[in-house]
Amino acid sequence: MNRLPFFLPMKNCPNLCVYCDQRTITGHSETPSPSDVRAGASGIEGEVEVCFFGGSFTCFPKSLQREYLAAASSATGGSRIRVSTHPSCITREILSLLGEYPVSIVELGISSLDDSVLNICNRGYSGKEALEKISLLLDDGRFTPGVQMMTGLPGQTESSSLEDLRLIAAVKGNRPMQLRIYPCLVLKGTRLEEMLTSGDYKPPGIADSSRWAGRMIDYANAAGFELLRVGLQETASLGEGAIAGPHHPALGEFARAFALALSLVRSRPSGPWTLPPLQKSLVFGHGGWGLGELARLTGKDKEETESLIYWSE
Repeated sequence: MNRLPFFLPMKNCPNLCVYCDQRTITGHSETPSPSDVRAGASGIEGEVEVCFFGGSFTCFPKSLQREYLAAASSATGGSRIRVSTHPSCITREILSLLGEYPVSIVELGISSLDDSVLNICNRGYSGKEALEKISLLLDDGRFTPGVQMMTGLPGQTESSSLEDLRLIAAVKGNRPMQLRIYPCLVLKGTRLEEMLTSGDYKPPGIADSSRWAGRMIDYANAAGFELLRVGLQETASLGEGAIAGPHHPALGEFARAFALALSLVRSRPSGPWTLPPLQKSLVFGHGGWGLGELARLTGKDKEETESLIYWSE
């Protein structure tokens, strides 16, 4: 199903996070009105997923939520709606409202569950509260939850974010859940830029960030998450606004390549390995990053490591 995204950058967010400037991230500075949404949704042929990204949708006044949802519902019959929101704005009453419309997926910004990290980032909720809201969504049963997690936040460690993912997986059980993993970048004009300048924050590099996200992917695959995206979509405004941090358009590919290397070493620590041809880009792409990481994990050189990889028909 094709997606029709509408960006509501930073609209009705209950807190200004130290790292956030969604206008820079998305390249969208104007907020579409319900009339704009209706015009876009009704003009699409075939079923579509109408998506509200960028703001905290369920933090809007209920009357405005209804206007947007009614506008999105003008899409062809069978179309669905996806909303993204802040955990603090999920209640049974809100879910009841969403249930009146063809909303199928509710994504929550769960950047971390570590209370010290959440406080530094000014997220406005506790880890316990976030898990409760995920449980509320899961137990409701009408929506597929999505969680948007982050790496490299101030005060965050790789082990703490992996523990966050384990806690979410424990709540999820065998129920479906979608996952996005975003790196923390330092954007111009944010509080995080001040923290960088003062020496209070040092972002991880591209390699470390890729391995961090790769370990999360590896765990998420085993825990049954549906992985939607790793890394931020590259835009001109992001390229201009990101002044530090693991900013690279192929970060997601690096992370997936490392996750593949981890899975191969776990299955056969010294090889050999048989892979489908579709995974060649993960092994050899971007200067052979994946091959190099596989070699590093096994303690072999790249030439020997490559000789242990066989490709299925």
